[in-house]
Amino acid sequence: MLRGLYSAASGMMLNDQQIESIKKNIESVTKPGYRTESERVTSFPRLLVNRISNSVSEPPIPETTPLGIMGTGVYADRKYYSGEHGEMRKTDTMTDMAINSEGYFTIDTLAGERYTRNGHFQVDPSGMLRTAGGNLVLGENGPIGPLTTDFAVKLDGTIENNETHEVIDRLRIVNIPQENLQKDSLADLFTSLQPPAGAVREDIRIDQGFIEEANVNFDSEMVKMIQVLRSYSANQKVVQTNDSLMQKAVNEIGKV
Repeated sequence: MLRGLYSAASGMMLNDQQIESIKKNIESVTKPGYRTESERVTSFPRLLVNRISNSVSEPPIPETTPLGIMGTGVYADRKYYSGEHGEMRKTDTMTDMAINSEGYFTIDTLAGERYTRNGHFQVDPSGMLRTAGGNLVLGENGPIGPLTTDFAVKLDGTIENNETHEVIDRLRIVNIPQENLQKDSLADLFTSLQPPAGAVREDIRIDQGFIEEANVNFDSEMVKMIQVLRSYSANQKVVQTNDSLMQKAVNEIGKV
């Protein structure tokens, strides 16, 4: 009875986490480069249940009869971020860049390198390329800049001066497996569970003057919300039923 209560309660806790992720996805549908998040669900260790009874022999010898496997609940061991590409939106802004392939921009922060698909950049007064949050965008030679007022970004990520055709730098695009992505707690950027050393992508396509939209499917998130709410309601009823049974066991059976 208690195990059923714990299993249902763990399901409700998981549903609560899923609802928070869905809310965050819906709220971030207009954020450039946003990656849809969800929970990677796994189960607690399962138990092999046996029925123990005494034999008719003298002295009695305990006998076990296998009853099967009993689950002990579920939980989310970590967040998972979708790798699907968002739609490309044309802005015609020189500092907007979209990765039309796999990979992530590399960003320099006070906490170290971080990664993003959000290519909504800007040039500071000293000519350095920065994110909207003020962090430097990294190229193969370090922070990108100083940039001129007229520069072009080629499809392979090379940045050059339009007047002199001098190559300034090339965007550092790294390859990070989806299972290694982890959201930074202080910014809307990603970290990697394993350093992506040597994982610089060569087969990239950078579109200047474009922004990659969030890869959130609004209709899909609403369907998931309904499913999670139904699951929460079902688990809640299981908790209430187990609570009622325990109350009867204590107040009625205990009197016998």
